[in-house]
Amino acid sequence: MKLSFFCIAALTSLLISACAEPVLITGQARSSVDAKDVVIYYIERPRCNFETVAYIQVSGGYFSLQKMLANMRQQAAEVGASGLYVLHTQQLDVKEYLGVAKAIRCRPV
Repeated sequence: MKLSFFCIAALTSLLISACAEPVLITGQARSSVDAKDVVIYYIERPRCNFETVAYIQVSGGYFSLQKMLANMRQQAAEVGASGLYVLHTQQLDVKEYLGVAKAIRCRPV
């Protein structure tokens, strides 16, 4: 019984990790920030001059758009971005979303 539970747990973690794509860093990453401080630009373009720090692409078992965006926000925070500029989202299935965004850092005026 314990062995089958362990096998199921291990298989589940492998499947979940297979859905995470790596972040493509294009700029200079900095130390991580708190995810709450990362502003999400979903409909509108950022109102600042910005540099692109990284491209983030996620797909997989996200049960809502909000959960997918929260995951992308966390990834942007890990590379020290101040914003997440969402370029594309798509619902592939009832429980599957795809998203592409830029992790950005606003430049001082």
